[in-house]
Amino acid sequence: MTKILDWKKSDDPRDIVHLAVQALAEGHVVALPSSCSYLLVASGLQVGAVNEIRELTSLASHAGLSLMVRSADETLDYFPEIGPAARRFAKKAWPSPIMLSLQDSHASSVLRCLDPQIGEALAKNSDRISVWQPHNEVLDHVCRLSSGPLIACQATNQRGQIAETAADLVAGQCVVAVDDGPVEFPGNPTIVQIDNNIGRILKLGLVDEHTLRTISQWVVLFVCTGNTCRSPMAQAMMLRKITERFSGISVHGEISVVALSAGVSAFGGDPASHGAAAAIRGFGASLDHHQSTQLNSNLVDQADLILAMGTRHRHVIVSQWPNVAHKVHLIAPNGSEIADPYGGPLEVYQKCAQQLDDHTSYWIDQLDTKAIIQWQ
Repeated sequence: MTKILDWKKSDDPRDIVHLAVQALAEGHVVALPSSCSYLLVASGLQVGAVNEIRELTSLASHAGLSLMVRSADETLDYFPEIGPAARRFAKKAWPSPIMLSLQDSHASSVLRCLDPQIGEALAKNSDRISVWQPHNEVLDHVCRLSSGPLIACQATNQRGQIAETAADLVAGQCVVAVDDGPVEFPGNPTIVQIDNNIGRILKLGLVDEHTLRTISQWVVLFVCTGNTCRSPMAQAMMLRKITERFSGISVHGEISVVALSAGVSAFGGDPASHGAAAAIRGFGASLDHHQSTQLNSNLVDQADLILAMGTRHRHVIVSQWPNVAHKVHLIAPNGSEIADPYGGPLEVYQKCAQQLDDHTSYWIDQLDTKAIIQWQ
């Protein structure tokens, strides 16, 4: 008989997490919520439990069995040969209803430490394994506290449809089920394959092609104070150079590299200063439609490279988002400051624009083209 644990009504949710983790360690199947469906989960250290969910759930379903990881970085333990493009995509995409189909071929993979039956169950007679990091608070806690990998598949109801609530779960499929109410976005995950820097959609699900392309874009973010002078000029120059450099490898006219800009003290919605707009025209770019943007977490998270105009801007970014320090640099390669031209004569703006032109030419040459995904 399945024991239903109500996450929302629990006096202490930690007790529910510990019960779920204990059940998994003891070799039982546990039902846990994700953002797109309830999942049947087993410990990758328990062959019997993995075989049980393989038998309980039709492997002709959308995704079959998958390996759940705690983070994109953990993927390297199981797939040491994962390319920079797939690794970068996982960092930007997860947690989400997106699965990566990865090749299991490395002799030093942690998968080699598991029972061979586990690898066979995951690979389904091929050399590829579906890997993902689903989104849900309960799932996150259980994954972090469980020893070893967790294997999952989407739970189904009596009619073979995905289980959207704990009540949809078929009796007897699991020992413990954590009820977190109806799933937020019911549906199937999108399954993609990224080999080298070529991306392919294997099975379309909740995440559409346009969103995949947006997530996978290589983003260069320029940051200054008010986002009306220096950073928009740098953005406009970089956009022009991106078009010149990468238009030959665009797919359906879409270039997988984009330049953005923001200000640490921007009000939002302000146009570029007249001096910046005038100076940039001499470099074949335009700021006619620019509107200032306040720096925010979404921009910082999606950026692959953040270029600050001065040390104060870099300090603000790193102090507020310390986990991104590795990708924040001063735009001047020699570490010098780009003086703010605001309020100065046109000549001051033109001097600033010339500096930015030199520096953006340097940084576009530093882009790792192996990590830029081209969707087929």
